[in-house]
Amino acid sequence: MNAAVEVAMQEWTAGERRLAELETTAARRAVLHGVVNEIAAELRRRMGHAFDLAALSDEYGGAAAWCLDIAQRTTEHPWAHDLSLVQDAAFARIARDALDFRPTAE
Repeated sequence: MNAAVEVAMQEWTAGERRLAELETTAARRAVLHGVVNEIAAELRRRMGHAFDLAALSDEYGGAAAWCLDIAQRTTEHPWAHDLSLVQDAAFARIARDALDFRPTAE
């Protein structure tokens, strides 16, 4: 695995962890997860069925604009547009579908 993929995976894992540990109301959590679901659905469309982590990392490099657009279309709440949470959590979810994904021991 190259360094860019490793860094990206660390960011995705951190975002997913921050989202899971976020202390918020059930209603806010539902909104955040709705945004993650929408970003993940678009990412699945963009990546197709067969992709590797390098290709996913490449997509991540230019994803901020379209992820923010999806977040803003999904909800008007600016607190749910935090890409370090919603984008990274979506990429972490999709990374598990990569052909070369290997779970890491924590």
